[in-house]
This record gives sequence, C-alpha cells and structure tokens, in this order.
Amino acid sequence: MDSHIICSLLSSRRRELGLSQQDLAQRAGLRREKVNRIESQKADVGLDELYRLLDVLGLQISVQRKPAKRIVYSEVSKPDSHGLMPDDIAKASFVDGSRARIVDWGKVPK
Repeated sequence: MDSHIICSLLSSRRRELGLSQQDLAQRAGLRREKVNRIESQKADVGLDELYRLLDVLGLQISVQRKPAKRIVYSEVSKPDSHGLMPDDIAKASFVDGSRARIVDWGKVPK
C-alpha cells in the first residue's frame, strides 16, 4: 500500500470520528505537530507510532503473502547468490530499524 494512501486514510478516519489533530495526538501519545506532518506526508512514521495511531482510530493493518508468481530461469538470466533475479532487485524493500522504507533501485544493468 502506498504511503500517501495510509496518510489519507488516517486523516479521513480522524475527521470521521470528529477528532482534532490535537485529540488524536494526545490519545496516541504524540505531539500534534507530528500528527500534522504525518497526515501531510512531510514526515516518516515509525511502526510504533503508526500502531498507536491505528489503535486510537479503530483501524488495523493486515499482512498477507503476495500471490506466488512462477519464475522461469533461462541460461541468459540466472539468479544471483541470494536467489534474486535482476528484475527482482528493482522491486526490493527492506526494514531499517523501526522504519519501513521502500527502495527504488532503478534500472539494473543486465
């Protein structure tokens, strides 16, 4: 899910519940400025902060496996030592500490 969708969802749910940013921040143990920056996509949100916001707003995150796709290896294109194909590297993501980040590696030379 794209981060702007999550930020928009948080903001619209807050308004739906009739909460101000100050109310939400107070209940989640955050500063109002942080809630404002998260909703306006001007700040990263840590997983702990996100879970506190979601809890106050009565929302939850669901994690599930992506549908498996069949990978066909050819002689020309073989996986690296980690089993990644060059095209897979362009879609890589990782978790760095408590921040989830999406990495765009761009075009990978063949």
